[in-house]
Amino acid sequence: MPPAPTRIIFEDREILVLHRPGRSAHSLVTFADLTFRPKGDAFWGREAAERLGLDAVGFIAKRENWYPAASVDAAAAAVRSVLKPRGLAYGYSMGAYGALKHGRRLGLDAAIAVAPQVSIAPTDVPADTRFHRYFRPAVHRGMRVAPEDLAPFAAVLADPYDAVDWDHARLAAEAGPVHLLRTPHAGHSAIWLVTGAEALGELLAPALEGDVAAMRGLLRERRARSGHWFRLMGRAAFGHGHGALAETLWDRARALRIPDAILAQERARATADRAQRLLALGRREEAVAMARDLAAAAPAEVVGAIGQAAHLLLAAGASIEAEAAFRRALILNPAAADVHVGLSLALGAQGREAEAIAAAREGHAAIPEDGETATHYAHLLAGGEAAAQAEAERIFRVVLARQPANGIALFGLSRVVAARGQGSEALHLAQQASARLPGHHDSLAWFADLVLRGGDALRAERLYRRLQRLSPGRAEGYLGLAAALQAQGRRAEAIGALRRGLNAVPGDAALAAQLRESLRPRARVAALMGRLRGYFRRRGTDRAGTTD
Repeated sequence: MPPAPTRIIFEDREILVLHRPGRSAHSLVTFADLTFRPKGDAFWGREAAERLGLDAVGFIAKRENWYPAASVDAAAAAVRSVLKPRGLAYGYSMGAYGALKHGRRLGLDAAIAVAPQVSIAPTDVPADTRFHRYFRPAVHRGMRVAPEDLAPFAAVLADPYDAVDWDHARLAAEAGPVHLLRTPHAGHSAIWLVTGAEALGELLAPALEGDVAAMRGLLRERRARSGHWFRLMGRAAFGHGHGALAETLWDRARALRIPDAILAQERARATADRAQRLLALGRREEAVAMARDLAAAAPAEVVGAIGQAAHLLLAAGASIEAEAAFRRALILNPAAADVHVGLSLALGAQGREAEAIAAAREGHAAIPEDGETATHYAHLLAGGEAAAQAEAERIFRVVLARQPANGIALFGLSRVVAARGQGSEALHLAQQASARLPGHHDSLAWFADLVLRGGDALRAERLYRRLQRLSPGRAEGYLGLAAALQAQGRRAEAIGALRRGLNAVPGDAALAAQLRESLRPRARVAALMGRLRGYFRRRGTDRAGTTD
């Protein structure tokens, strides 16, 4: 007798939960990744569950929400009612967070989390800015994975050479008895090592038995017969300059039935990785040559690599070539937000300001729901006349209605309302922006400036000292600290701050001019403040729409 059909067992505005009955003695509970959305009776991992005959529950997010605890709490009773006596959670990236965070909540015995995040809250993971824009304080309160969240046995698969993923893995291990299983050189694509029914089926039994040694042995053994492992190792080798080794590894991947089209795409991505590394090593000409060739010749299927090449060209100062690469990428994928923004930045870098604004407007029109293109366009408008500023404010408020924690929108809105004299609201927004954008130089500099304008020199001093630690090679922190110290009557310390600034940023005109003025017998704080504000205005228009 065939199993009963898949059915919905829970749904709210954030998640959909499906149950696929199966004959197995245990249940598999899967959490879909960032991009998977509800579609009929599909759920992440369904194909493997069907081939293995597993009883399965599939959690699917309706948006980039990291499976809010309130929604999973509401679903828990329905899920528990259909589970077999033993159950295991399984997920990748955002889904891996769900597998860790909700294992105990759902009464599961084990969890396999591949390349998870432990949180996306800026205060929990300030260095990982990839997903800060999706953090919603009201929805994600207490988001970080904690000991009481974990299933009795939890295994995390992550690449120790991927700094961001491994940081999350270590934080997961700090939360409780989490076993770390290494997937070297797989990067955030570690899921490919356990993709498919065979791989998953091999891992389920030892995970349910809590046998981490057996899981490690299985992963080592699988690498030798996984075409995907050789594919990913080839990419890592090429990225580190070992071209011949990369080709050998890709040949082995081909022998293990990885299609040539996939390997061509992998070669393009590896080329982008290598160009990025060359640029970081200061080998600009080699990086530009590689990025130029990639932008012109990469297969259309790897539009992401073409966009990456365009961004590399822009970072290397080759803005004309970057423009051409961005235009090619947009033809292939008109919905790529970072490419629309990149084209606008490339035009701006050439001094073509009107065209930069027009490109930003077109990007916003092409994907009006996207926060990145909207905030970039609005930041450009914020530097214009009253009508442009009014439109910028409207866009920022629309973005914040959808994404209340969007730090770039908070930062931009603060600038707009400050321009029309609403200092208290501007200060409140700037404080929120700085909290949402840890590590973002310009938002912290703006917040500190508003605090100083408001007369709280002691607080401004603390903020400017933080700014110096964040960006010791930029002048704003030293200029601001000097102004804050002058405002407190600490003239000698202010002069010392300016001298330290010139040591850190030799030849900076604003620092040199302010030091000369401060050494005059009756130097005034007002002059220093005016110079500081002018410095921010000049720097802010060019940098406001970017993140570190």
